[in-house]
Amino acid sequence: MKKLLYCLILLLPLYALSNTETDFGTIKGKITTSDNQTAASVTVVIKGTSRNAITGNDGTFIIHRVPAGDWQLEISLIGYQTLTQNVTVEKGQTTNVSLRLELSDTQLREIVVNTNRNKFVDKNTDQVARLPLKNLENPQVYQTVGKALMQEQLITERTDIYRNIPGAVPNFAVGGSQGMTIRGFSNATGMRNGMVTSAIVPLNPVILERVEVIKGPSGTLFGSNRNITFGGLYNYVTKKPYEQFGGNVSFTGGSFEFARFTADINTPLNEDHSMLFRLNAGAQTEGSFQDQGYAKNYTIAPSFSYQVNDRLKFLVDVEITRGNFATGTYAVNDFKNVTARSFKDLKIGYKRSYINNGADISNGINNIQGQIEYKISDSWTSQTNYLFSEGFYKHFYWTNMTLLTDSTMARSVRNQKPETFGNIQLQQNFIGDFRIASLRNRLVIGIDYNYNYNSLNRVTVNYDVVNINQPVKELNPDLIDDLSYQKGFSATRTKSNSYSVYASDVLNITPALMTMLSLRVDRFTTGGTYTVATGKYAGDYNQTSLSPKLGIVYQVWKDKVSLFANYMNGFVNLAPLVQPDNTILNLKPQKGNQWEGGVKVELLDNKLSGSASYYNIDVTNVTRTEIVDGKTFMFQDGTQRSKGYEVELAANPVAGLNIVAGYAHNENRYTKASAAIQGKLIVGSPKDVANIWVSYHMPYGKMKGLGFGAGGNYVSDSWFESSNTFLLPGYTLLSASVFYDQPKYRLALKGNNLLDEKYWDTNGIAQKPVNFLASVTLKF
Repeated sequence: MKKLLYCLILLLPLYALSNTETDFGTIKGKITTSDNQTAASVTVVIKGTSRNAITGNDGTFIIHRVPAGDWQLEISLIGYQTLTQNVTVEKGQTTNVSLRLELSDTQLREIVVNTNRNKFVDKNTDQVARLPLKNLENPQVYQTVGKALMQEQLITERTDIYRNIPGAVPNFAVGGSQGMTIRGFSNATGMRNGMVTSAIVPLNPVILERVEVIKGPSGTLFGSNRNITFGGLYNYVTKKPYEQFGGNVSFTGGSFEFARFTADINTPLNEDHSMLFRLNAGAQTEGSFQDQGYAKNYTIAPSFSYQVNDRLKFLVDVEITRGNFATGTYAVNDFKNVTARSFKDLKIGYKRSYINNGADISNGINNIQGQIEYKISDSWTSQTNYLFSEGFYKHFYWTNMTLLTDSTMARSVRNQKPETFGNIQLQQNFIGDFRIASLRNRLVIGIDYNYNYNSLNRVTVNYDVVNINQPVKELNPDLIDDLSYQKGFSATRTKSNSYSVYASDVLNITPALMTMLSLRVDRFTTGGTYTVATGKYAGDYNQTSLSPKLGIVYQVWKDKVSLFANYMNGFVNLAPLVQPDNTILNLKPQKGNQWEGGVKVELLDNKLSGSASYYNIDVTNVTRTEIVDGKTFMFQDGTQRSKGYEVELAANPVAGLNIVAGYAHNENRYTKASAAIQGKLIVGSPKDVANIWVSYHMPYGKMKGLGFGAGGNYVSDSWFESSNTFLLPGYTLLSASVFYDQPKYRLALKGNNLLDEKYWDTNGIAQKPVNFLASVTLKF
């Protein structure tokens, strides 16, 4: 299969060159209105061809690789009379045109309002379904958070992005990755432009165009890996080059010595704008509200695209990120010996870290991503994707604080250095849009190869016992290293391969009735784990999984209201286990199966949009323990059920006013499990989560560009540990912003946690009290 994929990559450019014509020119122009205003979002089509463009905010457009000759442009805007213009294109030349739309003032104001509507909601994506599909045509629930909302909320950390997703609760991996709990299932990494990343993801939001959150088990199109849980997955979509020169530089400062510098620079590299380059970079540093703690990181992310001709396009995307932090590098555990039943009742000081800056983490990631798109015909497109993603720890000190009594705790430190986590993925998709008889089919056929590897070197050492009410000694990294070498590091290496084929077809039975039929066949192989000390591999196994997906959509009001239902499947590969009697338990893949139904709406010219759905996710082949004849055996007949409902809403009731809101209720419970957790709720999974953000900017007049935003998040109580006896308290957060946005600059001020709420993350780490950020952005 690898040879087949390599051959496809090699053949595509040759096929493209064999179809390349040389007699091309470029059409470039600008569209204005009768009162000399620029006309944005206007469609420009070359009649008799599939070539088209949409004007930008400045009214300009450009169409590359137009065959030399006489053509006719057709300019259209919904609700207005179509305009045609004859043009002559010469070989190797750029034809410039200026076009004027005769619009009344009333019509012009309507256009301005419409182009500003729902500025926080853009669900146009090719990655959720791996083919172009509108939200109302997709039987799956997904949400997006775009750069407009990130900018207005002055977002500097991913966790603040996640709070805009209905039902999502931020969580934290011990190594610094930030993730979210979706529909009761925790996920700590995420995907990158639809591809599998390293397990270590120290990502800076400066590189993001948007985040897409796909709800429910998604194994059919995205496979089985650490990036996916049965609750769903989230996909980081990075910024890509565009055809005009532009960009911005920004500085943000704030509470707890926060400082952040970012730059976004885009430029064409040649005259016909077929080669484009964009560079995003950012660096930030921050202290802590606690007595110890800091966080630093920087990112450099260049991106290059080349439109070879009207059929072939290349895109290369690179990211280099480095991080170093001592904030949140610990976890609190074991509460059976304390009287407190909630973090609010613990005697641990909210502003005390009980560690120090010497016991920190240094990590990084290198991503190289490439894509080749080739238009085979009017009906078929080939898309080849590649991602090399390698994360690492230069050094890693993670402190576990075990509560011994109400006033004492034992500190142990997990020492990891150096360690590497990598993933290489190669994917070939063929995407078609065609008819069989009168039935429209939109089909993706994919081949997927995934190589995952890691090299681990770690040990956990007992450090000391401290009184939480007294000053504590600083953790000494040299002493930690000495204890670690005395005990001995455990060095292991693991690698695995996944080979998959999948297909997904959206069939229009009628213009209003659509079905989705999808299937994935996945073959997973691993040689097991190699232990350096013994020189042997252990735990090798192979598994084959089938992952189906079914969906149906009926648009009761065409392009306005759709009813949908789906069955979705996900799977997780599990290695064999050795039982106490030395027999081998060969495990089957764990399965997650979802049934869901709901409604999606896009009303009032998309000024009101949203969805409501109810789902039920049953997890089977869960392992559980049981004592037999005094020995603890493992069985694979456990089950788990997550069920609930979600509502999302986006509205633009009047010009300049935008509202996004969501509410979700979930209950995720073990239905058959070991005695200790039978019937218990999953940890870190609150039943009720709500979010809202309301924004208003003045669209007209002398104060145009002045705006205000305010919002809140509610998260109910959840359990911190599996026995459901110690509470992770819920919380309510309030934030607000004021900004002044002009063509050449933007000023902004943001206040977070204005209620000064005390709350803790999923590792038991206290979170920031009230804090403020101020930002200055220069545009060009």
